[in-house]
Amino acid sequence: MDHQFYPTGAYTSACMWDQFKRPLSHVCDPSAGRGHLLRHAINSFAELPEGKEVPWFETEIEERSLRRNWSYNQRSKYTQIKRVSFVEINPEFHSALKSIEIRNGVVHVIGYDFLTVQSLASVSQVILNPPFRAGAEHVLHAWDLVYDAEISAIINAESIKNPCTEARKRLCGLIEKYGTVKFMQDQFVDDVERVTNVEVALIYLDKSLMSVANIDKMLDGLKVGQNLRGEGVKHEVCTALAIPENFVEHTYRNFAMAVESARKFCEYQAVFDMKDAALGLDLAQMQAKGVGSEFREDMTQIQSKASAAFLEIYDNLKRKAWSQIIRSSLLTDKLSNQARRKVEAQAGTIYELEFSVPNVYGFLEGVMQSMGDIFQDMVCQLFDTICERSSDNVSFYKSWKSNQRHKVGMKIRQKRFIIPGFHVYSGCRLQYESKQFLSDIDKVFGLLDGVTTPFQGVTHAFESGLVSAGERVSTEYFDIRYFAGAGTIHFFAKSPEVVDRLNRFVGRVRNWIPQQMEEANADFQKQFNDSEKLTPSYVQRFKGKSSKSYYWRDPVHAACGERETEDSKRHLQELVDSIEEAHAELGISCGVALENSGKVTSILIEHSAKVEPLAICAPANQSGEQMQLLAA
Repeated sequence: MDHQFYPTGAYTSACMWDQFKRPLSHVCDPSAGRGHLLRHAINSFAELPEGKEVPWFETEIEERSLRRNWSYNQRSKYTQIKRVSFVEINPEFHSALKSIEIRNGVVHVIGYDFLTVQSLASVSQVILNPPFRAGAEHVLHAWDLVYDAEISAIINAESIKNPCTEARKRLCGLIEKYGTVKFMQDQFVDDVERVTNVEVALIYLDKSLMSVANIDKMLDGLKVGQNLRGEGVKHEVCTALAIPENFVEHTYRNFAMAVESARKFCEYQAVFDMKDAALGLDLAQMQAKGVGSEFREDMTQIQSKASAAFLEIYDNLKRKAWSQIIRSSLLTDKLSNQARRKVEAQAGTIYELEFSVPNVYGFLEGVMQSMGDIFQDMVCQLFDTICERSSDNVSFYKSWKSNQRHKVGMKIRQKRFIIPGFHVYSGCRLQYESKQFLSDIDKVFGLLDGVTTPFQGVTHAFESGLVSAGERVSTEYFDIRYFAGAGTIHFFAKSPEVVDRLNRFVGRVRNWIPQQMEEANADFQKQFNDSEKLTPSYVQRFKGKSSKSYYWRDPVHAACGERETEDSKRHLQELVDSIEEAHAELGISCGVALENSGKVTSILIEHSAKVEPLAICAPANQSGEQMQLLAA
């Protein structure tokens, strides 16, 4: 696709930057390409052809060395930019944009197609070299999106000299009221990547709070709704993430209306402050301040205060709107507490994006594409937590890939496991962290069983008052018994098959077992299946090898602890040796099967009726291996 990519030369770039009259705060380049406009500025316009100076260069110095130093200082005028937002339609250029470093500042890519961006309210300057075929449309879109900002743009001169469309006519009207235009020749001939001899128009527009109040409304004509009547809905994303199809549009509509209300409030407040200041002070105030009737407040301070007030409101609304998306039922109901926190840890980056329907769907698509990895982390995290809570929950077996970090495989006991450290209020009401952990158990076991509808899990048993100390209570996947004095919960699996599915899932992820069990010989399969019977002999041998404290004699610590110290490595090897000694005594020799007896029937097929919804969690572009892991 031809995006009409004509990078701006250094001199033209300098002319564009020179138009800005206000201090630079937050600059946006909405047709960024590879970032030439910003690169020229932060590199002090080093690419200027010999003999050319920046437009603001003024000096009567004739001595060459002094003139050279003065020239460099003049060129460095725009090197201290602090915040830049890029929009670029070609995704191949995004990595180049993100690689730009500015001193003590930040660079963000906030979107793709600038004409779909729906707000630039926090931007103070817009500098753009848009596609020539749609230059007027891009400049007008920037004007509509900014709140209190300057615009410097370079477009095809024909757009101004021949105002034959409504867009061109409107742009000419804005230039007449709020800006200037200068026509320039040969700006894409020297010091440029792509040459064209088209005449250009250098446009400057100043949209200040005082001069444009209530003239061009950010959402007039209901930009809130024009693009939200079904065309923008991504049905596959809504279906995959189980969110209502109008959720994104409804959230954006609330955001847009709140922004427009805030804008009007700040504009009217500014007008009031301006007129109030124009009237001056009453007699008591004059006497208190010791001034006469000629005293007036500074109008520029009123404008800056009003602009700052709106930007603060706008940023707060944007954070709230993104928070609604992040904390939607998708993340609350589907993800574990750990996985949700992992997503929320990126909130700072997400908040930088403009809150628009395309950006929201872009974020949700990213979540959808990551669901396989998210769920994998979620299952493994729960597995590790159960193992680490008590070594009595674990059985061991020799790992399939002994050269991996995990030389010993682990399984959660199928019939019963115990989790200590639970804290409840009176009446067996769960404290927050305990509730979150039990909720994770419900989510993971429901996921592994392919259940997507609500069920009465462990959390429900506590929250509904069914649990009393010492009594056995039945839930969907477990009978549980809570012991208040010890703060422990005993879990008795009602479906050992789901526990086995959990063990096999983690085993495949970590290469403790082969992707298909028939790749291993009968002895490997035997020691895996009989791990609960064999584990006591492993542990007895292991504890006899160490004279250290109980901590070092804990086989779970040896199997999954850190490997950075010599003691850790030695204790892991002692556990491996203990397993191999027991195997030698029993005549077990683990290894690869000499030949496969046939392709194993995947759990996805065996349990297709139950697991089918999990296909949602593994999009079509994921590998077959990830699909099998999710299904297994």
